[in-house]
Amino acid sequence: MSKIFRRIFILNFLILLIALLLYSQLAIGYSQDEFFYLALILFISLFITSFLLTKLIVLPISLNLENTQEEFKKFNDDMKNINHQKTFELELVNTALQEKFKEQKELAETLQEKLTVETIEKEKKELLLIHQSKLAGIGKVSINMLNECEESISSLNFILQNINTIHKQIGFKNELVNKSMEQLDKIISEMQIKNEELKNFIKPNEVKKEFFLDEIVMESLQMVEENFMNHNIKIDYNFSKSINLYGFPTEIAQVIFNILQNAKEALIEKNVAPKKVFVSIKKDKDFAYINIVDNAGGIPQHIIESIFEPYFTTKKHKKASGLGLFISKIIIEENMQGKLEFENASEGAKFIITIPILEESK
Repeated sequence: MSKIFRRIFILNFLILLIALLLYSQLAIGYSQDEFFYLALILFISLFITSFLLTKLIVLPISLNLENTQEEFKKFNDDMKNINHQKTFELELVNTALQEKFKEQKELAETLQEKLTVETIEKEKKELLLIHQSKLAGIGKVSINMLNECEESISSLNFILQNINTIHKQIGFKNELVNKSMEQLDKIISEMQIKNEELKNFIKPNEVKKEFFLDEIVMESLQMVEENFMNHNIKIDYNFSKSINLYGFPTEIAQVIFNILQNAKEALIEKNVAPKKVFVSIKKDKDFAYINIVDNAGGIPQHIIESIFEPYFTTKKHKKASGLGLFISKIIIEENMQGKLEFENASEGAKFIITIPILEESK
């Protein structure tokens, strides 16, 4: 409204100027009274004209212009608001789409990881089943062979007893024969002991049970002792006694046997002197620890992460399957709820087996 009043004021001011100009021109030739009335009539006429112009023309036009400007401004404001609203809505939609895309991507990655893990787990189970099947088959064949060996040993023992009886009956005395008989008797006794050890070591279809860890480790060492001696490999050990575990003792023995065999082959390949393997058993409040260390120089750093993978082997001969350490890790970590780890020690390789102990051993 201020603009309208300014325009009316300007218009009246112009009319007043016109009136003053006319007044100055008309003042010539008239008396004072006549001029006053004439000026009054002129002023009133101009005022009425100004009022009518303002009322009928200027004011409506000004109001119309101002309304138009207000509407145009409102329209612009509305358009800005609409644009802001649309922009905001588009940003919301864009953000929602980005979040949805991110969720879909994460879901796809999760599914891929799950599929990969499931595939790996499936392969591990299949390999373990194959290995266990082979072990079971080997165990059955070995047990049959051991039974046959036991029968042969019994027959030899029976024959030896008969020879001793005959010698006593006929009174035959010969130092060489007697010495040979004593040696034969000793050999038969050792064969019986080895036969029993093999029977205890190879037990197909074993079930979980309680056992003393030091006894199982000692049995494993006795199994490889002679073979190690033939290759000039010395085994030292230090055991904590009476560590009671629950699980598969034969599988534990198999793991220790696998690691000892790897140590033997590394020592032979590197041809170090002297060749040494050290086995220790320790425990704390909750776990038993088996450390197996050799002095063959260790494993190259770049392949350490691969030694527990299936089919990975550094052995050059064709008999190497690359499954020994892989199966050993599954046995310890899945069947015994423990851990099988590796690190390079000062002189060679070090395998650490960690197994939970039973309450009564704590």
